Amino acid sequence: MGGFYFLLISLFLFLSCGDSDESYREVETVSMDGMLVPRDDYTQLQNQIFYGTIQIDLEITPKSNIPSFAWRTIGSRFMVLAVFEDKIDLEGKTITNPKDVVWTWHSGIGKGREGNVSFSDGVDVRNGEIANSTAVTSLEANSIYYVAIWGYDDAYNLMYSSKEYKYQTSLR
Repeated sequence: MGGFYFLLISLFLFLSCGDSDESYREVETVSMDGMLVPRDDYTQLQNQIFYGTIQIDLEITPKSNIPSFAWRTIGSRFMVLAVFEDKIDLEGKTITNPKDVVWTWHSGIGKGREGNVSFSDGVDVRNGEIANSTAVTSLEANSIYYVAIWGYDDAYNLMYSSKEYKYQTSLR
């Protein structure tokens, strides 16, 4: 009987190993419009930015230098939406690269509303500091940015977060 289990386990391991020449980048998936795209171009593989939080699915106007953002409302009075010029770095539940933020919106600004924010509802961020100006600078053309949203409960506990979205602006 022991030989049978050994054979069964050996067969399982052999079949699950696959060809060692396979590349993760060669795997394809189906995009939202039904086209096959390589995995490395598919940005939805990211995990939520904050582990253990309730997921927020964020929709962003495609390829715009002044995008709009939408998500299903969750009833949180304390939301933060940010656009980074580099990938979001975290240490636990703390963002360690706030100087990479170029634009932000939060529910305390008084413009926009939870679930629907225009780019003009937010503010510019320079060197980690929110700019005093009410004018908002559009995102640089033909550039890659990283976008995320997160929210807190009434006791300011981090409860919600999106994935990190890779976002490319338009060519002009």
